[in-house]
Amino acid sequence: MTLLEFIRKNSLLALIVIAALLIGFIMMDYSGKQNPLSNDFYIQVDGTGYSYPETYNLGQNGTAYVQSLYSNTASKMRERFDTDKNGEMNEAESAAMMAWLSQTPQIDRAMGTLDAVYRSWGYGMAGESEINFAVNRAVLKAEAKALGFAPSKEQIDAYIQAMPAFINADGSFDQALYQRMTGYHNGVASNPTEKAFRDVVADIMVWECINALVSDNLQYNTKAQSELIDAIHQSVSGKTAWLPKEAVPAPAEPTEEELKAYWETNKDRYKSDERRIISLYTLRPAEDATLDALMSTADIIMQDLSQANGKGLDPMLEGAAANPENVPFTYLLADGKTHITLPLCTLGTIPAELQTLVDHNGESIELGKVLFNEVDTAPTVAEYEAAVAAGDAEKCTSIRQIRGFFPTKEGTLILARVEAIEAPTVLPYEQARDKALADLKAERNESALADAARKLYDEMTATLDGGDINAAFDKATAAGAQVSVFGPVSLGGLGSELPRGATPQALMSTPSGKLSNLVVLPEGAAISAVVSRSIELSQEYTYTKVGMYMPEFNSKLRSDIMTDWQNSAYIRHNVLLSDKIKGATEQP
Repeated sequence: MTLLEFIRKNSLLALIVIAALLIGFIMMDYSGKQNPLSNDFYIQVDGTGYSYPETYNLGQNGTAYVQSLYSNTASKMRERFDTDKNGEMNEAESAAMMAWLSQTPQIDRAMGTLDAVYRSWGYGMAGESEINFAVNRAVLKAEAKALGFAPSKEQIDAYIQAMPAFINADGSFDQALYQRMTGYHNGVASNPTEKAFRDVVADIMVWECINALVSDNLQYNTKAQSELIDAIHQSVSGKTAWLPKEAVPAPAEPTEEELKAYWETNKDRYKSDERRIISLYTLRPAEDATLDALMSTADIIMQDLSQANGKGLDPMLEGAAANPENVPFTYLLADGKTHITLPLCTLGTIPAELQTLVDHNGESIELGKVLFNEVDTAPTVAEYEAAVAAGDAEKCTSIRQIRGFFPTKEGTLILARVEAIEAPTVLPYEQARDKALADLKAERNESALADAARKLYDEMTATLDGGDINAAFDKATAAGAQVSVFGPVSLGGLGSELPRGATPQALMSTPSGKLSNLVVLPEGAAISAVVSRSIELSQEYTYTKVGMYMPEFNSKLRSDIMTDWQNSAYIRHNVLLSDKIKGATEQP
């Protein structure tokens, strides 16, 4: 019997099978690479859809590993020159490190590459950096496929071994760091974790290749550079007038009606402080275990927690602590609870537990500042308290509320979760009155100063147009300004004492015999004029002029070119964002 005959004789059975297959396609967790019958996606590149978990993994892995590589490179430098091992760099240690860096340019280049990658991958069409990381990595994979770029295992190995983050002071490879970053545990590799790390490294390699193709050796025109060098190394002389705010009559006191009208117009400026409820979990290694070893277990817990969208942390900790293959640790508090939940607090009134200094991206920072500045998604206080009352505190929890694990100086690891956020509310007039009064008086004083300064500037400009610079500054003296001469001052030297309120850029662009831009500061207004200028023939000028070496400008130019390449790549690879993505914008 042929297949067609079987279908004809068993049509009902065939329809049931086909329907089951269609339902299976619809019900499976969507990935555009796996499910051709669904048009749903979170991000899409070249027609390939990425589900939310795939997008999250691309973005989270990219962000975490690039930050970690950068911070470990910086940490190795600090450890090399922190001779007293106090965790801080004094002046002598910093000077020694800078001298060493000047002889080891590959370290600066490596950190510059990682910094450029972090900024470039965080740029894009979405309002969230991690989503942009995912989009840019997906675009890189599509571009690499189109160009035939495919780093081999051996090339990735060689690249990792050459990264300063993995090179110890004695030149050996930091195998312990590699194992921690790739999820090794008890001598066994975590294949998904290692694959995720090496995938990020491969994307960095592709980025560098494309950067070389698009912008390598690109630089400004040497004639323009020469003119710019002349402008930077010029010296100017001139006169300056300083009109202090005390020389301007103070405006009349505002009436109560004016003050109320001002508050009504600007009431959104007078709000209560945002308050948050925060929970802390603390992991403590056993006496015979190290914090670095415990970090490997914490990394695995964090990966599992990410997959569970932040839910089920307590049983995860219980299981990890009971697993004999893990580094022994404790997490329970004296009362047997797994965590401490702190009451509502503001950033300005954080309790002692949130003032703990933690290691975050290679820097020592208060835990509370991380949680108030980096977490913007959490339930309202009412939603959280309702979930607690119902016995389901994790009902509204997501991975976006969680940060950690953070090493502390006490040798513990802290994971923090923002349970709820109370948004600021507008203060009533009675509570906001004193602040509104101070703001209104300050604005009126600033306006009076700006008006008086603009009037004086216009009068001086009109007089100066007649060619008499001294007569112009006589008007400034008559108006109560303090007049003095300055110069010659170098516009390219870091130690140059410029006139108050003046900048090198403003004086560079001011023709001789003319006034520079009016500068109004909180304490007064500054008006300067350039009388004469000359080129400062210093050793630095001669060296720069001969070498025409302007790396910072050329680096900025190449960065701008790569941004243009990214924008065109979004169009060429037909990048689409789901409507579910917060902050999604139109394509560049």
